[in-house]
Amino acid sequence: MTPEKIATAAKLLADAYNRHDQLPEIPADCSPQEREDSYAIQDAMAENLGLTCAGWKLGMSAPGTMRQFGVTAPVPGRIFKECIFDDGASVRAGHFSAPKVEPEFAARLKNDLPPRDAEYTYAEVAAATGAILLCFEIADNRVAMATPQPLAMIADNGGFAAYVVGPEVANWRDVDFAAAPVDLIIDGEVAAPGLTGEFRIDPIDVVVWTINDLSRRGYGMAAGDLISTGSATVPTAMGIGSEAIGKFEGLGEVRVKFTP
Repeated sequence: MTPEKIATAAKLLADAYNRHDQLPEIPADCSPQEREDSYAIQDAMAENLGLTCAGWKLGMSAPGTMRQFGVTAPVPGRIFKECIFDDGASVRAGHFSAPKVEPEFAARLKNDLPPRDAEYTYAEVAAATGAILLCFEIADNRVAMATPQPLAMIADNGGFAAYVVGPEVANWRDVDFAAAPVDLIIDGEVAAPGLTGEFRIDPIDVVVWTINDLSRRGYGMAAGDLISTGSATVPTAMGIGSEAIGKFEGLGEVRVKFTP
């Protein structure tokens, strides 16, 4: 893609983000055709927004989900510091167009991981991880799509809207996160049971992929940054006035409420 087409697509997405609105599509003359096009648009969109990157979120990170949507790598996006909320927060639904909640495990780094030529190993990334947290991603798309379109989603900052950070998991190195039961509860009812089997993944595997993909693109991560590792349930819409609880059996809970 030419720089002009990248800039056009990025401005359309940033303007939709600021309007809390959706485009019917990314126009064909500036729509990404390759993953690198999508990365370039996402980078330019972030520059347009002028927000502070506090980490990265990943979608389609588990093998089953990647196969379901025909991708060979996850869908990344920036987590913006200005869009992070504490556990139990009331979040204005009017800031989004079609939000969905996703209970997720997130890693928080305790060491910097700068870009480098050699790939980071699992052991290096695990040693640099200070905590695993129980979180909610609030996902939203600035492009209306009946089914997920990975290239458009990457261009649109991975569909990120907001993030709710809950408690740390005690003794996280001893936990089998891929098998840990998770339920999404909305207004007291189970709205989405936890994904299982090939639709779940070890969070550190996701962090390893993220660090190395960013490093290849010339980006590093800093101590304190977050990496959200993909939804543990089917992403689910909820209405204004509703409260969602991510219930991670034996590990804890995280909560968020939508207000007008």
